[in-house]
Amino acid sequence: MEHFKIHQIKNADDPHFAEFWKIYSASFPLNERRESDQQADVFKKQEYQVDIYLSDNHVIGFIAYWTTTNFIYIEHLAIAPDVRSKGFGSAILKPFIEREPIPVILEIEPIINDLTRRRLKFYESLGFVLNDHPHNQPPYHTSDQPLHLVILTYPNQIDKDIYWQFTQFQKNTVMS
Repeated sequence: MEHFKIHQIKNADDPHFAEFWKIYSASFPLNERRESDQQADVFKKQEYQVDIYLSDNHVIGFIAYWTTTNFIYIEHLAIAPDVRSKGFGSAILKPFIEREPIPVILEIEPIINDLTRRRLKFYESLGFVLNDHPHNQPPYHTSDQPLHLVILTYPNQIDKDIYWQFTQFQKNTVMS
């Protein structure tokens, strides 16, 4: 797998923002993502970061995440539609999680069909494990309901204390 240039987007004025936004919007339904004005605001939070992965100055994917003292929360991970299923997801995510000395948390949809089973198998192949904490992600938009999701963590399951810290952080910082 080729090497990527990693670039951090710090605001909506970044020259790669439009390409990031196109992948983000195409990869997540509205109830699982921010609108553009919300995204511009979230860049102001110090815990938030978007790393884009460039190949030949083309954005092939990104990881949008939050860093706290006790965990890293991957809020969004996406690969450009034209290069999906070519190993880029693993090539981006594996070095990211392996460099982190604290638990990495992410959410996926409940396992109900072949697509969600494949998504779970992808994350498990990188070392993520299912957690049994019942989880509802707070809504991105006031008109939406909380979203029932499943918690995955790397390299091990998290205890109730870290899960509680995560839910409070998600509610009070990520979605505020």
